[in-house]
Amino acid sequence: MAPGDRVRWMGSRYTVTALSGTTVHLAPVPGSMASPIAAVIQILAAAADFAVLDEADAAPSAGPMPTWSMLEGISADSARDARIWRRHVIEVETGLLPDMPEDSTPREGYDPARFTLIERYQRKAEELSAVLDWSVSWKTVQRKRLAFLKEDIWGLVDKRSTRKSTLHGRTDPRVVDLLLALCERQAREQAATDARTLFKNLRRAASSAPGPRMKVPADPTLYALLRRLGIDAMQLRDPTRRRKDRLNRPAPPFGVTSVTAPGELVQVDSTALDVKVLGDDGRPTQVELTAAIDVFSRSVIAAVLRPKTAGRRKTRQRARALLSTHTSAGRATKAVDASLLLALCMVPASMRPGFDPAASAARSDLPYEELLEIDARMEHAAARPVIMPETIVIDHGTVFAGQTFFDACSFLGITVRPARRRTPTDKAIVERTFESIKSGFSQHVNSYTGRDFSRRGKETELERLWTLQELDDLLQEWIAVGWQTRPHDELRSPYEPNLPPLTPNQMYAAGVQAAGYIPIPLGFDDYLELLPTAWVGVRDDGIRFKNRTYDNYQGELEEVRNKPSGLKGKKRGGWELRYNPNTPEQVWLRDHRSGAWITAVFKHQHLIGAPWTQHLWDTATAEHVDRGGRHTDDEHIAQVLAELLERAGQGPDEPGTVHVPDGYGPVPGYGPVPAPAGQGTEFDPFAGADPLDLAELGPLTVLEVGQPSLYAPSPLTREPVRGPEPGPAPSMSGTDAEARPLLEDLDDLDDGLDSSARLLLDLPCDNDPPQETAR
Repeated sequence: MAPGDRVRWMGSRYTVTALSGTTVHLAPVPGSMASPIAAVIQILAAAADFAVLDEADAAPSAGPMPTWSMLEGISADSARDARIWRRHVIEVETGLLPDMPEDSTPREGYDPARFTLIERYQRKAEELSAVLDWSVSWKTVQRKRLAFLKEDIWGLVDKRSTRKSTLHGRTDPRVVDLLLALCERQAREQAATDARTLFKNLRRAASSAPGPRMKVPADPTLYALLRRLGIDAMQLRDPTRRRKDRLNRPAPPFGVTSVTAPGELVQVDSTALDVKVLGDDGRPTQVELTAAIDVFSRSVIAAVLRPKTAGRRKTRQRARALLSTHTSAGRATKAVDASLLLALCMVPASMRPGFDPAASAARSDLPYEELLEIDARMEHAAARPVIMPETIVIDHGTVFAGQTFFDACSFLGITVRPARRRTPTDKAIVERTFESIKSGFSQHVNSYTGRDFSRRGKETELERLWTLQELDDLLQEWIAVGWQTRPHDELRSPYEPNLPPLTPNQMYAAGVQAAGYIPIPLGFDDYLELLPTAWVGVRDDGIRFKNRTYDNYQGELEEVRNKPSGLKGKKRGGWELRYNPNTPEQVWLRDHRSGAWITAVFKHQHLIGAPWTQHLWDTATAEHVDRGGRHTDDEHIAQVLAELLERAGQGPDEPGTVHVPDGYGPVPGYGPVPAPAGQGTEFDPFAGADPLDLAELGPLTVLEVGQPSLYAPSPLTREPVRGPEPGPAPSMSGTDAEARPLLEDLDDLDDGLDSSARLLLDLPCDNDPPQETAR
């Protein structure tokens, strides 16, 4: 800024008349209503609208600051060349080299008033080629000048020195993508692999890929490529679970999910509990656990156990295809169970018969006296916190995919936050809690199977099976006594980290003092709102739902029988029905005109006389269809279901009290059969039998045993189901012929061996042709 310049300030235009130290004297332009001003230059520079105007009376835009510091990130030679180019480009632009006196005259050929830009480009190219021995054309000088005007000195840097090298080097990017895809696929497989197999599959996939041919480098280059991609070739043989954990690691930087109050963040998920129970149909079945974990206190605020639905059997696949309602194979927990899990979070867990007194909330670290004054339900409650979730993190499983769960959360005012797909680290706390439950509870339960065969006992099938209700009682008691009173290393005081870790109950007691506790009583109507919905009509015989007929014997359905509901939409004219697939003995129909719920009971429930489930109904329906019946005949299906429950009450068909390692039946005189694991006393199958003299037996065709109760079943199990009569055994010689009289007539016993095992043991198979016995 100099005297005579035009400036803009505070919406007016002035002319600089004089500069006196740090004071600028401004005179308004002709025609302006402003007054002359003398202002300090610091005030003018700090003003947002101050600008020195050009000849066109416009404020020139300020260019960016030169990026000199970026020269430190390149090589010294490239930085030196950029500075040299800057001097020559400035001379081409202005006619003078940098740092020349103001009264200097341009050199010959560079005066902008006499020579054009093209002529100056050519002059500079000739000079650089002659003096610096650079092979430079005038177009190169032109390109450098334009880049300098756009990016200052950074535009003069040779960009080849700043080009970043890729991870894969000169390897075809398609080969790299294919290699990563193969690594990800093998990480999901159940068996480990090695680098040679990976490279062989890579070459096979590259040769069969469409498009231009891909060139796969040699094995040493591929090993180096694996290292640059962060894949250890030696770790390809690690167990699948370890590889999956590495692939599922979140991107750094790592952080810790922090919450400040109970219920602020709750994680919900399902997992197999690795324990077998006695199912509704009398067969051993796996169970699935769905739990809600409070992140603040690490408390298990609710847990639901459900038996896993068995997959469809091949012999019944055609019959089940005829059913209008079918069950998903391999699933246990339904969407209704996730909704009921929310209800369990908000009510105190009651003390059940048989619980240890230590499981009571009165003897725990919970603030029992304060909670009892607010909520009378805490009087007989177990030592488990009552937490109302504010935000729930779920995955994309089928349990939470239905609308029922989201409707329940909306009804209760809970925010649902889905995790990313195939990213279990988004809910790592509940995943780690499941591992602790399996190691602290499941492995100590009878009939524990483990997650694979390496963690499974040899005599698991012989152990006594708990029912689902018994296992649920054990789990709920363990949560109150074992988990909630166990110090957790993540529960430490942020102010005194050297203090011992707290238990979940102690952490909840500390948090409830600050956050408070408000009891939320749920009535019968509230529970019905959490159940799944169906839309049905009411006929003369009642409500037809899932091939069953329901009716109300108090006459409450007369107002809605054979009448449309008047509701429009997708289910036009239908009435709202709520049902629970775990207890389908009754359903509830809503009369929207009065808001009342009408309870309807299954018409043939008196034939069953016991609780049952939808899965058990499907099993009975398939069995009835196999007999030639129809899947809509609910009365006869109820009779089949009653028979199925009666058989289930008698226990499984397979023997579970005597362990026969080799598949043979017990032979008198060859020692006692060991008792199965878990029995307190040794079981003798020949107790009470008359002693036998083996020397007087001789060759026999029938085992002459006078005690008919010799092979009577144990009081704990039923008699085993015998298979088809095997054919005669092949002839034996030598020492085998001596033991033949004792073994040849025991083929009518069910040894549980398949055809291949019988062939190895030289025993006749069921499908073997008849053989002539050597006499």
